[in-house]
Amino acid sequence: MLDFIRLTRPLNLLIMAATMLLMRYGLLEGQLERGLHELLQEPGIDVSRADLILDPRFGPQLPLPLFVLLVLSTVLIAAGGNIINDYFDTRIDRINKPEEVIVGRTVKRRVAMMGHLLFSGLGFLLGTVVAWRTGLWHLIVIPAFAVMALWMYSMSLKRQLIIGNGTVALLTALVPLIVGLYEIPLMQRALMDAPLTVTVPGEFEEVTYSMSLPYTELWWWVLGFSAFAFIASLVRELQKDMADVKGDEALGCRTIPIVWGMKSARVLTLVYIGALVIALLALRMFVLHDTLSFWYIGVGIIGPLLLSAGFTYNAVERKEHLRAGNLMKVAMVMGVTFAALIRYLP
Repeated sequence: MLDFIRLTRPLNLLIMAATMLLMRYGLLEGQLERGLHELLQEPGIDVSRADLILDPRFGPQLPLPLFVLLVLSTVLIAAGGNIINDYFDTRIDRINKPEEVIVGRTVKRRVAMMGHLLFSGLGFLLGTVVAWRTGLWHLIVIPAFAVMALWMYSMSLKRQLIIGNGTVALLTALVPLIVGLYEIPLMQRALMDAPLTVTVPGEFEEVTYSMSLPYTELWWWVLGFSAFAFIASLVRELQKDMADVKGDEALGCRTIPIVWGMKSARVLTLVYIGALVIALLALRMFVLHDTLSFWYIGVGIIGPLLLSAGFTYNAVERKEHLRAGNLMKVAMVMGVTFAALIRYLP
């Protein structure tokens, strides 16, 4: 049973669930709190946050039970994808990491296939329920695409040049994006007829203020996190390809290190990391001017990115490439966790 759970890669699933929570309660709710903070700075408003009477629509709009179903849908589909990936990768893994092979040894192949079908089917069903209950039927395409893409990736796409890495990066970027795709339209729908209001109790009477939501800014933030996840995932995939080149080459895979060579793969990885660092420096220079962001982005995100780049540049053995990939994962987690700080930005 423990080995079957290992097939799902529970740590990665936990990171995915945490990412969605951070998008909802860190980014989206945090942006609302920032707007509320700006309102409290208005002349004549001298009350604390606790004294305010907030509009019932203040906060994320996807009902909590449906948000839980959305997270479960995403996690279950990813778990099913991880299982089927190991199912089809058994021969490669026997070369790259023989001591870690599970499918066909401690977990029977038919059990792994049934686990994939069960998790993927249930994940798609839960995604359908969320799309139905919110009326956002067009979003049903996301769980359908994810299930299909993970199957195709495991069967053939991962062995093809560029398209395999791009598929994984796109699916990774969808994790933070899907929260915005549900929440922001629902916010717009909820506030279509009347603006968001905040009532400030006074000594003699209550005063009600209107709050407008910066939808464009919300979209830019969500897209920014998704773009970060996309490029960082490309880096991780390249680092894994360089680590697994021996087994991939033996079974005819056409990854970048095999087709273009290790040197080209290393250069491309460093270019991607450089693009992330430049984008983060630009964000810190032109958008965020506070001390908290300065140190968090500089030490917490750019620091691991540069370390990962250094290890990638010097890596020769498989374990060195894996170490670079682990540092990249740290940078990805720290980047997503920045959403928790949004509410504290000036």
